[in-house]
Amino acid sequence: MATKAVIFGFVACLLAVGTPSLLRAAEPPVPRESTNLAERLKAGLKARLPEEFAYADRVAALVEQGVLPAKLVDTAFAWARKKGVDYPFPYFRRVLEIQAALVGIKI
Repeated sequence: MATKAVIFGFVACLLAVGTPSLLRAAEPPVPRESTNLAERLKAGLKARLPEEFAYADRVAALVEQGVLPAKLVDTAFAWARKKGVDYPFPYFRRVLEIQAALVGIKI
């Protein structure tokens, strides 16, 4: 009996507050500003030397110019991060240069 009273009280409160506001669809999140490719490479690969920052900028510029496929960069990025090492940047650089050379692109 007490359970029915609690449920009835809850339903009465919902009706008093207004169920349409509770049933309204969630509003879509405000889009965040996406980071550009160079910043993603620098942060995700833990770049720390000036040459590495310059390399990430050069890779991003080549992608933007359409010289280097973004998918190639993304797969090298993912592979280097999956290595589980503390400092993945050298792995990224080496694998990207090998893969790019296979399709005739020099970085």
